[in-house]
Amino acid sequence: MAKSWIRNTDWRWVQTRLKTLGFDPGPIDGEFGPLTQWAVVEFKKSRGLKARPFVGPITIAALRDGITVPPRQIGDVDMPPWLRLAHGYMGLREIPGPQHAKEILNWWQQLGLGFRTDETPWCAGFVNAMILKAGLPITPKYRAAALGWRWTGYGQRLEGPALGAVMSMVRPGRPGSGHMTFVAGIDRQGRIQGVGGNQGNRVRVNSYGVWDRDAQYHWPEGTPMPEKVGVEHLPLFDASGAVLRNEA
Repeated sequence: MAKSWIRNTDWRWVQTRLKTLGFDPGPIDGEFGPLTQWAVVEFKKSRGLKARPFVGPITIAALRDGITVPPRQIGDVDMPPWLRLAHGYMGLREIPGPQHAKEILNWWQQLGLGFRTDETPWCAGFVNAMILKAGLPITPKYRAAALGWRWTGYGQRLEGPALGAVMSMVRPGRPGSGHMTFVAGIDRQGRIQGVGGNQGNRVRVNSYGVWDRDAQYHWPEGTPMPEKVGVEHLPLFDASGAVLRNEA
């Protein structure tokens, strides 16, 4: 039986993507046979994924966009799947002018939003897209959070930061707007290291004070709550990231 976390997986699409990326699945016949299983395993090895013949949401995202997903752990701390996916898009940026980043346009489409450019502020769109790619629900009401700054009422509000939590902040002087990012760790100065979209017009790491700009922390729906909350439980994240100057 074909092994996939996703119901009604389009195995012809999986086989075609494997072949395009250089992993021969054998005939494009829509069957999850031995050659396709081998190709899946080899592809997953190349992307830092667990080498087993299983196709889940992270594998689908890696196949679709050709991303490399980081390991499951930072030190001895498990990294949530949506945060792993977010790391996989590091460096993706807007394209100045009439052209637009196809990945960002794809996220709008997957979220059911009618935007057609990558100039539309996309920090919340990135957060929503990564959670959706991880196989978790985003109700239509909160897909519209791509336009807003706060997931009030979505998921579970936390008392503080946790690895993979959504950190949302207000934007000074602009009521009703702000910024959203994923908590990826903490630096040696005790600042949150956020992996997010539209940070300097690209996906990158930026530093934030734990309670900067009336920060709130939320945990996505459809997954167990984090066991540990608070800065003392965050892994040291040594990546450099300038203090945010451009989130627009």
